[in-house]
Amino acid sequence: MVISFWIGNFHSFALIICTFVIYACSEVPRPRGVSLSKSSLYSPTKDFTCFDGTVTIPFSYVNDDYCDCFDGSDEPGTSACLNGIFHCTNAGHRPQNIPSSRVNDGVCDCCDGTDEYAEPDTCKNICEEMGKEARAEAQRLADLHKAGNHFRLELIEKGNKKRNEMAEQLSQLEKDKEEALKIMAEKEALKNELEAKENEVLQVYRDAEEKERQRKAEEEKEAVTKEAMEYFTRIDSNQDDVLTTDEIKVINSFDKNKDGEVDQEELQYFLGNNENVDKDTFISTTWPLLKPLVMMEQGMYQPTSEVEDNDQDANHDAVGELDNDDAEEENVDEELAHDVDQDVEPEQSSQSYDEETQKIVDEATEARRQWTDAERTVREIESNIKNFQQNLEKDYGLQQEYATLDGQCLEYEDKEYIYKLCLFQKVTQKSKNGAAEVGLGNWGEWAGEDNNKYSVMKYTNGIACWNGPSRMTTVNIHCGLETKILSVTEPYRCEYKIELATPAACDESNITQQPSHDEL
Repeated sequence: MVISFWIGNFHSFALIICTFVIYACSEVPRPRGVSLSKSSLYSPTKDFTCFDGTVTIPFSYVNDDYCDCFDGSDEPGTSACLNGIFHCTNAGHRPQNIPSSRVNDGVCDCCDGTDEYAEPDTCKNICEEMGKEARAEAQRLADLHKAGNHFRLELIEKGNKKRNEMAEQLSQLEKDKEEALKIMAEKEALKNELEAKENEVLQVYRDAEEKERQRKAEEEKEAVTKEAMEYFTRIDSNQDDVLTTDEIKVINSFDKNKDGEVDQEELQYFLGNNENVDKDTFISTTWPLLKPLVMMEQGMYQPTSEVEDNDQDANHDAVGELDNDDAEEENVDEELAHDVDQDVEPEQSSQSYDEETQKIVDEATEARRQWTDAERTVREIESNIKNFQQNLEKDYGLQQEYATLDGQCLEYEDKEYIYKLCLFQKVTQKSKNGAAEVGLGNWGEWAGEDNNKYSVMKYTNGIACWNGPSRMTTVNIHCGLETKILSVTEPYRCEYKIELATPAACDESNITQQPSHDEL
């Protein structure tokens, strides 16, 4: 019985002693503006050394309203040092550090009012009230994170499932690519084999067509030469096989402008700097220039409009290649069309082949089509592989909680615009007046602070502002029970800010805890 009494009294006594010790510790003497954690640096029993170690002063100089230390550490409770720091105890709420310059400036910065000690009645101690509100807000956020964490876990499960499915699809695509490449190689080998046969059998037709073309060309050349020689003989009045300027001047065909005479400019056009022209030069050079004028005289060639001299130069070569079985009765347009037909490849012409050749051509054509299809299939598979690789490389959060949000588009309307955020893709803005959509940025990176990287998204390289930078958007992410845009603002020109709520951000382990108070 006695032992029990003493044990009970010992426990009560120990509790009293601990309470006293805690209380005593909380009342450690320290200068105004100094936190409990730094109180040991301010001992009234010895001189004070500035935190930067440059100066040691008597302790009585601390908080004497004169700045002795370059780092301002000797005046934590006054405004003497511009770079000093004043500690607000703020019992009942969060402790706070403010610049010493705010001490006794007539503005209440500390909720306990200690920064305005010169006039104690200026500020009321509202720390308990503020602490109560802060704790209530902290509890609300904790409850929200707790409720949202259930949905976040579902997003994590779906995100990891999606990632695994993408990895499986990528693996399958790699196999499909190998098979498609084999098929494409087989189709290419078959195509090359059949094209070789096709070229071989068509070479006979090409040779025949080339031979026929050469024959016609020779006939046309002979016809042109014959026509030119006949005309030369007709106007060579003295039959000396040379046309002089005197002989030319009396021929109306050389009168280009039809003013009744062949002037020096016209002689220059047909003869160059020569005083005469022999038969060979006339056939090769003069006749191609003269023939259109002769045809016009004979009413066999009518230009659709007046032709400038420099335009005639460009057309003479084509006119000189006319098919002339009977040159003076052929039409220029028909001959030009005839020249075009000769340039068509055998494969593109309407020429008929024998049955065996046509069969080989058809087989080669089908082989080319199949190879083209196989090549297209390989390109499509490679494009899909690239997309899956890019998505697998994307950072969707530590546990893939943001994976299922990729590509999800959310809209927000204000008085003037409709904003659209397509997560991990782009941000756009469209006027309600019907103007074109404007890009406000493309997915860039996570840009949160080190302790919470996934709290901020950056979308950059949007459409450039008029006479300004490219648009960009910052997305601040908050915990919410559903994924939606809370607000959109433009705090700076061409820089936009979106507040986004989503269950993906509701991580109970990352709830910001209220800082513990270092003053009991």
